[in-house]
Amino acid sequence: MQTFTPDDLKYTYSPAHEPIGMVEPGETFTVITEDCFTGRYATPDGFTAESAAWVEENLNGVTGPIGVRGAEPGQVVAIAVEELEAITPGAVVVSRCEAHSPADWWHEEDHVVNLDMVDGQISLADDWLVPARPLIGCLATQPSRETVLSRHEGDYGGNVDCGEITAGATVILPVTVPDAGLYFGDCKAAMGDGEVVAAPEIGARIVASARPVARPRTMGTPRVITSQRLTTIASDISLADACRIAFKELKLWLEDEWQLSSEQTAVVMGIGAHCRIGQMSNQLHTGKCSIDRSLLPDIDERRGAHG
Repeated sequence: MQTFTPDDLKYTYSPAHEPIGMVEPGETFTVITEDCFTGRYATPDGFTAESAAWVEENLNGVTGPIGVRGAEPGQVVAIAVEELEAITPGAVVVSRCEAHSPADWWHEEDHVVNLDMVDGQISLADDWLVPARPLIGCLATQPSRETVLSRHEGDYGGNVDCGEITAGATVILPVTVPDAGLYFGDCKAAMGDGEVVAAPEIGARIVASARPVARPRTMGTPRVITSQRLTTIASDISLADACRIAFKELKLWLEDEWQLSSEQTAVVMGIGAHCRIGQMSNQLHTGKCSIDRSLLPDIDERRGAHG
């Protein structure tokens, strides 16, 4: 199995990057990521004015790009996350949280807390363990015409910070350059929706596979598929608009692939679609919309019935 290590971290997503390696469609591979601070806060004394300034300029180093052989612009790449585990303690930058607006708490970062991982749990104190649920904060494909900071997000994926991007999920991203170019990073031990304050940042070991497939006719933004749920992800300067876009994207997905009418889709989504927040701490805010697959008719039967 190929392993891709963070020896040449990138702090942007760019068409100028040469692949650090190539995988065949469906090939299982391993990716090792640094935490979003590039390990600078591995101990509490690592948090200094100088290191904080460096991190501010170099946030979210990502491993990649990794080419997927045969992926062509106009397709999408389906990235199956098979395993995801923390390989470092969690590093949390703690704010004083004194400002009237929580939006300003990010400017009051005061010190670092390092949290050990114990048997799949996060140790908050000697007698206080909470479940870990690692996620990939940054997962992107190479954009075709611009270089974007890896701390940013868009239709290419990027720093969306969605808990749905975890082990067992398949993430669908657009291909805009030959071989797609995958970036992985910014993993967290667990994160609540919104990212109003910092979550435990970890270095991670990811086992994944990827394959190029035809782009769904109605797909405009990233999608996440699990055995239980379907989720669309959208990023916008307005969080409300991001959520509305994600809702519309999910509606189009159900109409197209489940062959539901607009009325049927609106009814079932009114019953069971959930708009939630990925993060609202970045330049663009990320919204998501999901529905439980148990609410939907059997896709194979519907396809058969419609010829």
